[in-house]
Amino acid sequence: DGYKAVFLAVGNAGSVDLNIPGNDAKGVVTAMDFLKTYNLRGSVPVGKKIVVVGGGNAAFDAARSAIRLGAEKVTIIYRRGQDEMPAYVEEIDEAWQEGVVLMPLTNPEEIVVEDDKVVGVKCTPMKLGEFDRSGRRRPIKEEKTFMIECDQVVMAVGQAIENPEIFERIKLKMNNNENIVVDSVSHQTSIPWLFAGGDVAVVGNADRTVIEAVAAGERAAVGIDEYLSGGNHAFWRQEKPNDTSFDPDADPVMYPRQKMNLLSIERRKNNFNEVEQPWTEAEAVRQAKRCLRCDYGH
Repeated sequence: DGYKAVFLAVGNAGSVDLNIPGNDAKGVVTAMDFLKTYNLRGSVPVGKKIVVVGGGNAAFDAARSAIRLGAEKVTIIYRRGQDEMPAYVEEIDEAWQEGVVLMPLTNPEEIVVEDDKVVGVKCTPMKLGEFDRSGRRRPIKEEKTFMIECDQVVMAVGQAIENPEIFERIKLKMNNNENIVVDSVSHQTSIPWLFAGGDVAVVGNADRTVIEAVAAGERAAVGIDEYLSGGNHAFWRQEKPNDTSFDPDADPVMYPRQKMNLLSIERRKNNFNEVEQPWTEAEAVRQAKRCLRCDYGH
């Protein structure tokens, strides 16, 4: 149609499939579908006893949502140790406080099905071996197995491109996880006219966050402009005068970071009210003064 450049930001809306027996049974759902269905419809089928497979933020989002939606017991199983879970520490702590059962070093081997319905997950205990290329210790299976009873399984073992067939007609460089490889500065792919950002693209070891996705859009905008015009016109990147009152020679304040107040566990049940409560204005100003001295430890 005459377009000279394309920016692809489709995200990773698909889910990685855990190829074990029973994964297509009634009562097995991906974390993405579970969360999306609730957010779009305001309701989603929730079992009484739920097993969530995974250790990332999506797994904990699904587990904490299930607790709020009336599940009697929610268990998260993860094949590595708790310290290796990629979820945020605060997510793990708050899930535990809300009653989610954590079972690290537990690997799902089979989803046990009776009469086409989920009745449990057959698991193998794990132990940690030598470090692998990711910098984490490799999980090694033990010989014994056990079963966790449940009537619903939520899979949260990873996300993937939802419609990879859109790349079938072009030779696009992708990594082993089927994510698009892009330049870290311009977000240009192996095809000069195609740029990509968000979860669908890979930039080193960058976290997959909303902020990183926004930054990808900004970097790609500059990259596309330079590709089309041959020049860098990112005028907004020029340093601007800052009239904020700040004395770089002042001594750092000696008080520590103030933790956020959290909604009590009882008041979190059966609702999605904000858990983290705001500081008072005075405390916010006090913390801002501490924050301006990033060189002062904690």
